[in-house]
Amino acid sequence: MNYFFDQHFHLMNIVHPNLLSFFSSLEGGIGELVKSGSLSPSYIITAKQLKGQALLNHITNTLTTFEQTIGETLVMMEDDLMGKFISHEKDLKPKAQPFIHNGKMFMRERSYDKMAMCPQLMDFSSNAIRQNSVYYPAPKEEKIIDYAEDTLAGFDYYRKHHKDGLFEFFPFLGINPQVHSIAFIEKLLETYIHKSDRSPGEKQKFYGIKFYPPLGFDPWPEELQERDKVKLIYKFCAEYDIPIMTHCDDQGFRGVPPKVAWKFTAPFAYKPVLEQFPTLRIDFAHYGWQYNQLYKRPLSLISNIANRVPESPWFYELVDLMHQYPNIYADVSFSGTNPDFYVQLSNYLNSLKDNERDVVLSRSIFGTDFSINLVKVESYTYFYQLFEQSPLSDEIVHAMVQTNPMRYMKFN
Repeated sequence: MNYFFDQHFHLMNIVHPNLLSFFSSLEGGIGELVKSGSLSPSYIITAKQLKGQALLNHITNTLTTFEQTIGETLVMMEDDLMGKFISHEKDLKPKAQPFIHNGKMFMRERSYDKMAMCPQLMDFSSNAIRQNSVYYPAPKEEKIIDYAEDTLAGFDYYRKHHKDGLFEFFPFLGINPQVHSIAFIEKLLETYIHKSDRSPGEKQKFYGIKFYPPLGFDPWPEELQERDKVKLIYKFCAEYDIPIMTHCDDQGFRGVPPKVAWKFTAPFAYKPVLEQFPTLRIDFAHYGWQYNQLYKRPLSLISNIANRVPESPWFYELVDLMHQYPNIYADVSFSGTNPDFYVQLSNYLNSLKDNERDVVLSRSIFGTDFSINLVKVESYTYFYQLFEQSPLSDEIVHAMVQTNPMRYMKFN
């Protein structure tokens, strides 16, 4: 099948996140939120966002998607790519045709018959909400079950309302082992994950597993009982060739304090994992981007932006893992909301020797991080426009939207 992949986006409404976890993670109060980099100029609050009503409009636009069902959001996303909404942005070249027209998806000069949509479910389940300073006790929740069922229902809604639509779904199920028993994790894997040795059943429709370290996921816990949980998942993924995606920038929704989240999120946190399971397929989302000012290289402040390369140490940790292990990938989701990201990535690729460049090029994947990315861009379509108008070559673009994700997902 001639697929175009969005390897990383989110489908959720207001009932799915765990806001209690987020606020309980702010042990240092609002001051800690500021120090964590969430409000740094390069993350959400940019010069463009501060103009007029831009930031308020983006927040309102984001909340709009959270007030509708998952199925309605999917219909809206395809309608957007079909040009059914009016853009108010003026800083990109206008398109002569929408991305979807004449029954196909178009990117630059290529057309695609179908869109492989890979929504990433986050496991917002919790059992460790801080209780010592709050009045009402928070119940233990297994939110991932309802979230999974709501997502599958959303696919049915989309198919009913867009019978001739281009979207096909290959979702990833979020699992946060620390909040579940090992028996519950085994049940999740058996009930929901599509294994290569059998046809998908009624519920085995999840094609990968999503890890989200800022919610407290430690890739290799010191406590042996907790390590047994993650080893169960890694062994399952290695045996059945199940792809894994892990969050990999220093921001995002958190359930633990920033320094703990960063420790778990850094690419090298997976080094002991890969030493034992070297063939695991792992996509490190957001290309290891770091927004916290403490991580900026001092010389970057005086460098010429036209010649800049990525500054984030995590970016280079991730590239090192690509060279050491055969199935390590990275996607451009959310990072690609900033056009300068593509400039820096292109400069970096051009600086490499041919064999080094080939490795990184073959492991780079397109993803959007919709609808989270709406805090930075106007729409689903707008993110595609930024990617289309990037300095990346046509060959690289095609590899990122088809060749590389096909290999990562182990599709023929």
